Amino acid sequence: MKTIISGILLFVTLFLGNGLVFAQSGDEGAEPARTILRFTCINTSDDSIQLKSTLTVRRDEGSMNLANAVIQFYAVGIEEDVLISEVKTNYQGIASIKIPTLNSFPRGEMDLFNFKAVYEGAEKYESSESEFSLKPAKLKVSFYEEDSVRYVKVEGTQLNIDGTETPLAETDVNLLVPKMFSMLKIAELYLDETGIGSTEFPADIIGDSLGNLTVVASIEENDIYGNVRASADNNWGLQKHLISPDRPSRELWTPIAPLWMIITLIIMLAGVWGHYVYAVVQLFRIKKSAKANEHKS
Repeated sequence: MKTIISGILLFVTLFLGNGLVFAQSGDEGAEPARTILRFTCINTSDDSIQLKSTLTVRRDEGSMNLANAVIQFYAVGIEEDVLISEVKTNYQGIASIKIPTLNSFPRGEMDLFNFKAVYEGAEKYESSESEFSLKPAKLKVSFYEEDSVRYVKVEGTQLNIDGTETPLAETDVNLLVPKMFSMLKIAELYLDETGIGSTEFPADIIGDSLGNLTVVASIEENDIYGNVRASADNNWGLQKHLISPDRPSRELWTPIAPLWMIITLIIMLAGVWGHYVYAVVQLFRIKKSAKANEHKS
């Protein structure tokens, strides 16, 4: 009996020992996690360019943001790259800086700036980098009325390498209004050869209690100008307290639930309580049947 027990203990010890060795060797040989660096540049209306990167880590269970990682921003040159700045990512994995539009960084073909974001990696994470090219440009948003009709006017200019400004011509511009979770597109206009475009302002856009709202003019992912944004405020929105309460909107994001949701909830609750009632009735029937059997016996 002692021999059998000793053999079992020896087998268990050898098995667990080999398991630990394999586990440790597997950890030592684990490859660094793959990282993804998304990089974009935005021409803003305050004569600056925003460099913004988002760093994520790709794992089997999904992607997650990588915080406190050092991102290096470079201006790509012909002979060598010029380091602009080093910035740590926040809890969302975002690192961003602003640089003046008028700067001494090198330009490439078609007067484009070529910027690069680099993450050098760490023991557990792979390195990654991304580039973005754009030409400095600027939008200006204004408002005017003509024959009792309200219009939005957008003027676009581009900054040349010699410091002169010329019209940002023949380009589409989206007009947006910020909402709680996203941007609502309200109109689209076209900049002519003079870099100017206008369109009628919609009359059904809701603002705050005073009708104030922000209008954003945006050029997205243009081959030359990249991303260009500008904004301006006005009080042309519908005042919230003037919206008629006689016609409430039944939406998921409003205090009044949609009818389909109310009906579904009623059916589900009726089914649950119906099962409870059925179970109670069956208990009374079983009890009554048991008493009847006792009287018979």
